[in-house]
Amino acid sequence: MSKNETFFVRLLGIVICMTPLYGEITIGLLTSIENNSKQRLLYQNATVMCEPFGIVTLEKMALNGASPQECRAAIETYYKSHPHDKQFAREHLYTQQSYHYETISEGCVLYANGPESYSEMLLRQGLALIDPKFNNSEWNGKLKRAQQGAQIQKTGLHDTQIRKFCIKEEK
Repeated sequence: MSKNETFFVRLLGIVICMTPLYGEITIGLLTSIENNSKQRLLYQNATVMCEPFGIVTLEKMALNGASPQECRAAIETYYKSHPHDKQFAREHLYTQQSYHYETISEGCVLYANGPESYSEMLLRQGLALIDPKFNNSEWNGKLKRAQQGAQIQKTGLHDTQIRKFCIKEEK
């Protein structure tokens, strides 16, 4: 083989080795933001509801809290004193922008900040807790690190009574 042929064969080998084996990357257009826990994406002319995976957001806690009235009141009080947190999705996600996402059985992985998922962002801000029923070996460590960071910094619900009113603590 000539030098050019050898170079071409090696280059082709590198390209083949670097090709992802897991298929195409799914990219959807963010069309609307309902709240911090519900977004709508458009993918191939179909609407996809994207709810953050593996977490329980404040909005979900308000609906299913241990003490519903106290939980809703605590969350409303928190949002009144932290209006930017209530608008977190609208301030960090942009409608009419395309985002990489994956749907998994536990919800939707929306990559909102490079490799960081939207679920991690909510946990780091203290606007959600890890769902106790969630168990995914790929994501457990990432989500726990994000939540621990918020607990250490006492951000979001970690500096309030929300957890007391909204989470059913098992004894």
